[in-house]
Amino acid sequence: MKKTWFTAAFLATVSCGFAQQLRISTPLHADGSKVTIYREWPTRQLIDTPLLKDGHISILLPDNGRAVYSVQLRKPWANATVFSSRQPIDIVVGKDTQVVVKGDAVLQQLVSFEKSLKPLEAEWSKLGVEYGNEQDMEKKLALNAATNRMATEVQDKRLAFALKHSGNLAGAWSAYQYAFAWTDASLSRLIPSFRQQPWASATLAKLEEKQAEAASNNMTGQTAPAFSLRSINGDLVSLESLLATNRYVLLDVWASWCTPCRAGNRKLAPHYDALKKKGIEIVSISVDEKDELWRKAVAADKIPWPQLVTPEGMKSPVVAAYKVKSLPATFLIDKSGKIIRQHVELPELEKID
Repeated sequence: MKKTWFTAAFLATVSCGFAQQLRISTPLHADGSKVTIYREWPTRQLIDTPLLKDGHISILLPDNGRAVYSVQLRKPWANATVFSSRQPIDIVVGKDTQVVVKGDAVLQQLVSFEKSLKPLEAEWSKLGVEYGNEQDMEKKLALNAATNRMATEVQDKRLAFALKHSGNLAGAWSAYQYAFAWTDASLSRLIPSFRQQPWASATLAKLEEKQAEAASNNMTGQTAPAFSLRSINGDLVSLESLLATNRYVLLDVWASWCTPCRAGNRKLAPHYDALKKKGIEIVSISVDEKDELWRKAVAADKIPWPQLVTPEGMKSPVVAAYKVKSLPATFLIDKSGKIIRQHVELPELEKID
């Protein structure tokens, strides 16, 4: 007969009138192996560290309303996520270290969704490896475009899932877990949805924190910080001099090793003359620390607009002044020296009269 082992967590739950049973079965872990259980949501807290006996363990998780727990084993590594529920949850570790979680219907919604993403994520990962290993810039640009499309597809699916399931833990945990990856557009849809779920305040707080972080780095409406940097020809070029002879200046912060930057340069180059006639000057500031690589990239991409460089790379004062966190970073500056837009794309520039 299989033995059932209850931990000290039981003592913390019997007085509440309800405790969730969590059963773990593994043929891979020795007797005495530690199982580490954390509550991950709404706040992170170590719950228990029981020990396996005969490849099994049964414990009672504390009832604190809706909660998300992580369960971890080592040597070999195995982990699972479980939701608070009135139904028992079974975690089965297979001989191939694959983990199967059975139980609560809401949890199964998330498990099924994540499973449906596996083929797409595998292809995305494969392309990412090819991208990292590729040396030819033309092929690298094509791979970058493909990985971007897949990344967008994955995130669109995650957004749709979180919105559809915002009324339960499947959506709340998914939105919380991937808060680091949400775009401003996604946050603008997620935040109103979770404001309608008072029980999911932890998720709402995380999303609002992410939105506030993005807002703190937004320079729109502020005066563009002045700069005077060496050009590719050795001349000093200042923002003031560029604004003196143009209606707008599009500042582009980039690097030769940034594939999206290179793709943007090549896309914009054929339209430079038309934009220049509209009074829009483009100026690029490279954060390359190797002068040779910068010059080689400018030549390869056939960039016609002024090229400047800041030798301190991403640690330069101009990068800090413009709050650049990732590349490429673009800023549209008007005649008065005010930043009127960030992350500017070609269609927006073409609409300017």
